[in-house]
Amino acid sequence: MINKNFFRDIFSKAQKTVGLSAGVEIFADKTADTTIVWSDKKFEDFYISESQGVGIKIIKDGKAGSAYTNNFNEQATDALISSALKNSEFLQQDKYVSLAFPSKTPPRCELDICDNSFGKEPLDKKIALIKKMESIALANNKIKNVIRVVYSESLGETHIMNSNGLELSTRGTVFSYGISCVASAGEEIQVGGESKVTRILEEIDFETVTDEAVKNSVDLLGAKKIKTGNYSVVFNQNVACEFLAILDSSFSAYSVQKNVSLLSEKLNKKVCSDKLDIIDDGTLAGGVATSSFDDEGIPTQKTVLIEKGMLKNYLYDLYTANKDNVKSTGNSSRSYSGISRPAPTNIYIQKGNFSFNELLLHLAGGGLLITETMGMHNADAVSGEFSVGVNGFFIENGIKKFPVHGITIAGNILDLFGSVVCVGNDLKFYGSVGSPSLLINRLSVAGE
Repeated sequence: MINKNFFRDIFSKAQKTVGLSAGVEIFADKTADTTIVWSDKKFEDFYISESQGVGIKIIKDGKAGSAYTNNFNEQATDALISSALKNSEFLQQDKYVSLAFPSKTPPRCELDICDNSFGKEPLDKKIALIKKMESIALANNKIKNVIRVVYSESLGETHIMNSNGLELSTRGTVFSYGISCVASAGEEIQVGGESKVTRILEEIDFETVTDEAVKNSVDLLGAKKIKTGNYSVVFNQNVACEFLAILDSSFSAYSVQKNVSLLSEKLNKKVCSDKLDIIDDGTLAGGVATSSFDDEGIPTQKTVLIEKGMLKNYLYDLYTANKDNVKSTGNSSRSYSGISRPAPTNIYIQKGNFSFNELLLHLAGGGLLITETMGMHNADAVSGEFSVGVNGFFIENGIKKFPVHGITIAGNILDLFGSVVCVGNDLKFYGSVGSPSLLINRLSVAGE
């Protein structure tokens, strides 16, 4: 666990060095990770890592200097304070720098989920579990091999204190499991996978995730190309989350103020379909990014970003909030070695009223269900432009007629979300990004 008294000593020494008129902030974090990577019936990688460090911010005469270290001897911590002071001397005064004050209401400690099972299961038991999942996948005679199985668990701790009297600590765990399989029929090969990320290990149903990965690969066998054209399209939850992830950085007030956001100068304007509500919620029960406070000590909150297609809010930390003369939304994100930037916590599209099957029925004249993308990392978050390969199914009268591959969709993310006509009721999270299935009115598809 983090040694709070050690960091309190650093804080006291810094405050004595700079004087009570200066602002001092200590931010310390510690992480422990275990990851097992299994491929084709053998170990591909295994590692256990731990990291710990402390960062300090000193605000003197309106100038903020920062420094960090992961050496915890007296000489290093003395140098830490000295470096922060020297760094501040080279900066201009900045009226927007500030430190958080303690909240009038106590932190909601129940939001900080720490599973005590972390690190307690022996390695051989975890390996046995992975082997069992591989065997379950290979029991399907259409699965040629299991490309990759990844299990990981992490424990993170944070301690913040400052000269405004704020002192907060939190601990949290995250567990994840993912598997990808190769299905074959004759000379045809298709790849599919599935994953789950959660705060509590018992919430991962390993067999269900494995079965979904098998289904996602096997169901694509017999895939065909379709003709180029405009199609009505349903995105499943996974694909919808991938597109939302392109947009999420544009909600950051830092990106807006730097004019590198798609949403700059669009506050209180219509930016997408009135069927869409997009929310960021750092207090979401069980959310992967849920916490009682952000990385500046501000309580997290639920923030409506888009309501019925209208942009209602940006996400703020203290600095960006001061620039816009608003309050922080509790979205500061940083490490001990970095500086604060506002970032989403648990961001999601609010669920609608349509079942998944009802969305498919809207494709009565023929349309596409898209279940997988390739090359999404090439999408441009600043311009919103994307061009990605996709797999899925051709749908007719609400029924899957045949799987589809070798096609490409392209466009702009705001135009895409502007074309949403129905929202499913099947909200699902992939990590800290969530979405239900979405029906897109018309989308340009490049096929044959």
